[in-house]
Amino acid sequence: MTFRPFRCVLLSFVLVTALGCGDDDGPGVDGGGTPGVDGGGTPGVDGGGSPVDGGGTPGIDGGGTCVPTVEICGDRMDQNCDGRDTSCGDTDMDGIDACRAGDDLTRCDCDDSRADVRPPFGGLPGARELCDSRDNDCDGRVDESAECCAGCAAVEPRSRADVCLATGECDCSTAPGTGPCPSGQTCCVAGCVDTTTDFDNCGSCQTMCTPSADRCVAGECMCGSGMVCDLDFACTAGSCSG
Repeated sequence: MTFRPFRCVLLSFVLVTALGCGDDDGPGVDGGGTPGVDGGGTPGVDGGGSPVDGGGTPGIDGGGTCVPTVEICGDRMDQNCDGRDTSCGDTDMDGIDACRAGDDLTRCDCDDSRADVRPPFGGLPGARELCDSRDNDCDGRVDESAECCAGCAAVEPRSRADVCLATGECDCSTAPGTGPCPSGQTCCVAGCVDTTTDFDNCGSCQTMCTPSADRCVAGECMCGSGMVCDLDFACTAGSCSG
């Protein structure tokens, strides 16, 4: 009976010590209350609430609604919502490198996983819009070609225009003003042309007759009223000469 008070004091000390043995390192480490690291309550890293790696704001890496944008290679971010970053270089082997931070996004490959997506390069045009809900030519617009957009549905033939404007109007972008080419003309790089008679666009856009011909008739290159000359002859004043 003499030792009971001492035992009670000792037991109380042990209980108080046990209850006080939490993580005294302060917030932010291994489940602490300060934001940002390994499950902390404030946004940004490894499960925080902002839009990086699973955050709740839409747009990046699995947010509530991922809105695809042009992928920037090598930045450990997933801008195009495919679940991964893209490596830099020319993965799809179309001759144009993936977009890097700081690039003009209309001049680099805005989807380096597909060879049918590329911007204009040198004298080459960008990839043709395929009406596939993608920006095939990397100009920042989706399915804007005349073949894809509702604004050009009533234009026949569709070759009188090449694009729908942001306003929805059908247009030949290489010709002055707004609207499709007049009936009987085709929207080409040179503007609205009559491909039945145009020497530089004979039969179709950018199909140029050679010196073996001197005119375009009904979409065919001809020398005078006859066929084109043999390759070793030039057509001069409607006649073939060596």
